[in-house]
Amino acid sequence: MGIRLALILALAGSVIDLGAQPANYDLPIREHVFENGLRLLVLERPDDHRVACKIFTDFGGLVETPGDLGAAHYLEHLMFKGTHTLGTTDWQAERSIIEEADATEQALILEMNRARNALRQRGVFHDYQHAKSTPALDSLQQRLVELNAQGQKYRKHGATMRWYQGFGGARLTATTEQEYMKFDINLPKERVALFLRVEADRMRNSVFREFDQERMILVEQRLGDLNRPTTPFYEAMNALVSSVHPVFWPEGYLSDFKQYTRHYQRDLYQRYFIPNNTTLIFIGGVTLEEMIQPVERYFGWLERQPEPLRVKAIEPVPQAEKRLVWRSSILSPRVDVRFMIPAVGHPDRPHFDVLAEILELMIEKALQQKGLKGKVNVNTRVVHTSRFGVPATLNLEIASVKESKISEVEATILSVVALADVDGDMLNLVKKRLRTDWHRTALNADRLAFEIGHFQIMDSWRSLQPYLEAREGTTADDLQRLAKQYFIAENRSVGVVRAPEQLSQMKGGTQ
Repeated sequence: MGIRLALILALAGSVIDLGAQPANYDLPIREHVFENGLRLLVLERPDDHRVACKIFTDFGGLVETPGDLGAAHYLEHLMFKGTHTLGTTDWQAERSIIEEADATEQALILEMNRARNALRQRGVFHDYQHAKSTPALDSLQQRLVELNAQGQKYRKHGATMRWYQGFGGARLTATTEQEYMKFDINLPKERVALFLRVEADRMRNSVFREFDQERMILVEQRLGDLNRPTTPFYEAMNALVSSVHPVFWPEGYLSDFKQYTRHYQRDLYQRYFIPNNTTLIFIGGVTLEEMIQPVERYFGWLERQPEPLRVKAIEPVPQAEKRLVWRSSILSPRVDVRFMIPAVGHPDRPHFDVLAEILELMIEKALQQKGLKGKVNVNTRVVHTSRFGVPATLNLEIASVKESKISEVEATILSVVALADVDGDMLNLVKKRLRTDWHRTALNADRLAFEIGHFQIMDSWRSLQPYLEAREGTTADDLQRLAKQYFIAENRSVGVVRAPEQLSQMKGGTQ
């Protein structure tokens, strides 16, 4: 028995209080859809004095275009810079500067397009370009710098945060992933209207202040991400798995950040941040009836817009095993095996939550029995997100293995995923752990509101309860059926990390 599995079994009593409770997944969510398409979801908890407030927009990295990857995350940053009434000391004075910056950038875009052939990439290693710029581009860029400096004197930083904190707000966050953007805050129930006022204003009147400063913040964040040795490898694995789907694209290449424009960001903002693409979620001491009137007051004047374009890419049916050898002197030797799996909304998807937990325990046990070392992590993460409304992957990651044992570790993984024998006690333990985690989520209004909003974006909030119930009902036969259907060579991508060839030869390949 693996050390981790033994520890879990030994500590099973610590989760029995929650895990052994009846699997009650009832979610008394109440819904109201306004004439403009805005969706309001309320889960009433009369005894709560606070309310978890979230606004979800069906928008994220899936709608980006190559050359502008990371633009969805960038838009989130820009939307924190305030509006006509928040974030400025004199909007009328600032407005003329903003308008001139937009006009200057439009001229910049036209000049860039005119000079595109001269500026086009020529070298494979970015080692040669006919020209890096033109005099006209340099002049327009300098004018944008001057306009930004002029606008600084009207900037009022952190206005939204101060409003929220001044009225008892806590845990103000924003997140952008491949499929969604959300803003959220936890407020006293008497102050929920503040959320409506701020977010309706943000949805319609965002001003893209400090455009280049925020661009550099994204560059710094991206560099920090790339400094983690695993990031380039994970992104190479995502590219290996995928043929066309943007769910596997990274959150921006360094060459993308300098190409963001106000024009492109404004286009995304205007197309996707519309009432019929938006869901409001409230959990706490308010009722649906209490929320309808104030939501109508702040959002009802927004008009329904044409439905925005959804991702059109369809990943082809996998037809060949794919392999990657990643050479690194920093990242320790490892083996990653990935299989494409279906999305939330597919009847098989709930069972993969159970299967991932089972496989992690089974692989740990099998490696120990064979005397093989390695840190096991089984997950469904792509970039930052672990569940999608589009097909993604199940990832079997074994890190810190001996390089000379890579082939043996891979063979062990493949023998385990055949699932010839599923331990009934282990299956029950895994389901108890998942049940326990759900009970904890249900008790936490902020976490529960996130789950509801995420499911609404992926498929529908109505899918959440059946998803949990299907997961609870997972059987050994279900898992073995999934293994036969999905864990096939044509659907398999394998990546291994080895030392650079010269270093490996110096060590005799016996790390």
